Amino acid sequence: MTKKLLVYGFLVMFIAIMIWSSIRESGIDDLKTKFIERSFVRNENNTGPVKRRYIVTASDTVQSDLLRYGNLMPYNKLGSTEVYFFLGENYPSQLSLFGEPFQETFQKDLIAVYTKDSMGKVNLKKY
Repeated sequence: MTKKLLVYGFLVMFIAIMIWSSIRESGIDDLKTKFIERSFVRNENNTGPVKRRYIVTASDTVQSDLLRYGNLMPYNKLGSTEVYFFLGENYPSQLSLFGEPFQETFQKDLIAVYTKDSMGKVNLKKY
């Protein structure tokens, strides 16, 4: 009886630790820099490469926060994720999936670009 009770106790404790660690995991809201997703586009191909592009405004240009935000964005091994960061209220409202992501007039307001390619290589380019 005591062995059974001990096994059940360990099992309950293991499940409680798993639930506690999953609830405690940090996310976008835990970053010091505040981010607002302004535009998003994704191709409809669910069997091939999935390409995602985001336009995000940031309250600051802290490189570590920009990188963490990019790492928290959805990604799969068969595609790529691109996040274009802007500071302030001058950002494009339309985002294109192919070719240039937005009009060149907004290029001067771009502060950074986060990319993660199909090989999992991460790149953050600050302007």
